[in-house]
Order: sequence, then structure tokens, then C-alpha cells
Amino acid sequence: MNISVKWLIITSILIFFLIVIPIKVSVHAEINPKDGLITYLKLDESSDVIMDSEGTIEGKKHGTTLVDNNILFNGENDFIELNNHNLKNTGQGSISVWFKVQDIPERNGIRPILYYGAKDPCTNMPDASNQGVIIEVGHDPMHYNSKNLYFTIFAEGCEYPTFCYDSNKGIKEDQWYHFVAIVGEDYNTGYLNGEEMVNRRYNFGDSNSSQFFEDAVRHEAMWIGKGYWNGKPDFFKGSIKNIRIYNRVLNEDEIKFLYNNKI
Repeated sequence: MNISVKWLIITSILIFFLIVIPIKVSVHAEINPKDGLITYLKLDESSDVIMDSEGTIEGKKHGTTLVDNNILFNGENDFIELNNHNLKNTGQGSISVWFKVQDIPERNGIRPILYYGAKDPCTNMPDASNQGVIIEVGHDPMHYNSKNLYFTIFAEGCEYPTFCYDSNKGIKEDQWYHFVAIVGEDYNTGYLNGEEMVNRRYNFGDSNSSQFFEDAVRHEAMWIGKGYWNGKPDFFKGSIKNIRIYNRVLNEDEIKFLYNNKI
């Protein structure tokens, strides 16, 4: 190998270490978890009211207790009702939430985490129809004995979902999970514990679907820990915290940042 070739190799290595690596480091250093954040609920309050990160009253507890700085839902009638929900113009974005479910019904029920849609149930549908958006665990009998995590949107009223994917693997009880739902201009995806859910299963729609809060038919109610199943209320049993709603798509580095920092 002649001297000119050796010099070229050494120069290329120096450029890599002096330019490429610092660029990657600077990208990570610029993560701002508040950019595009329109709702942030830590859910660690001991009072009966729920406040956002700015100290604004956002909602009210119905039951629930505080255990180790986490709000505990009893699975029977506890839930949180949010008041200042103005998401009808949010057509793209991200939902980030931490949850730990104590038990998942194996027969005819769900554990609703986040609900956005109609105040009243769809009595003509044998599922979680709510004319809006719902994130839940469990889905029996539609999916027999399922303990999967579901992200579903009902954009056609009291009908079957227009969009739905699930984790395609069961959620373990008494274990904390971090879930992020992503909806972009012409795509969607999901992340579980910092990793993209590449094996997620589409039950309605596909990876090119782009439906979010603005596609809800009803913008009447927003609940944490309450939803409907077969036209009747169903409740979450366990803990939910750090709900973040963004009006933009989070990238993989930002999602890992939220997961690694448990926020």
C-alpha cells in the first residue's frame, strides 16, 4: 500500500470521528420532550383534582387512591374524567402512556386505559365502540382470552372500527409498560417499552392509515381508566401515569428518551 492510499484512509477515519460522531451526539442532546406537547398528566396527585404540567386543573377523580405516588384504579368504578380536552383539530401526533394492569379479564371484557369519544355507549355494537379513540388491554370474546394491547379508532359512529392494531403478544400483569401510539400524515406505528412494535397485528386498516383524534365522530368525553364494552361501562384495574399527547410525530430517539427516563 503506497503512502497516498494510507493517507487517504487515515484522513477518512479522522473525518468520521471529527464530524459524523459529533453530529450524532448533538442530535441526541437536542431532544426536547416539551416540543409539540399539548397535554401532560403525571397522575401523581393526592387531591381530588387532576392538574397538567402547568398547574391547570384538567379533570376530576372518581374514586381512585394514591399508592407510592401512583394513582391506583380498582377495576370496579374508579376513573378520571378530563374536562379541558380540545383535540378535535389534532389529526396527527403521538400518545405516550405508562400503565401497569393488575388483572386482565379472560372473559367478555377489557381494561380501558385512555378513552376519547361519546359520553354514551353504542348499544348496538358488541365491542368497545365509542365513536372515537380508545387504548385498552384485553378484547374477549372478539379475540378469545386476549391479553393484548389495542389502539383503536371508530370514525364511522356506532359501527365496527375504521382502524385498529394490537400488540400481537400478551401484556403481563403487574408489570409497568410504556406505550406510544404514532400517527403521521400517511402512516402509523406503535412502540412498546422503547421498541417499535414491528409485529403488531392490524385488525382494521393498515400501516398506511392515518386516523387520530380529529377523526372521532364525537368529542364529548375523555376518560382515564373507563370505557365501554358491550354497551356497558368497564374499568381499568392497576395504575396509569405520565400521559403525554403531542401534536407531532415523535421520532425513535425521543421515544427511547421518554422510556429510559420513565417520563
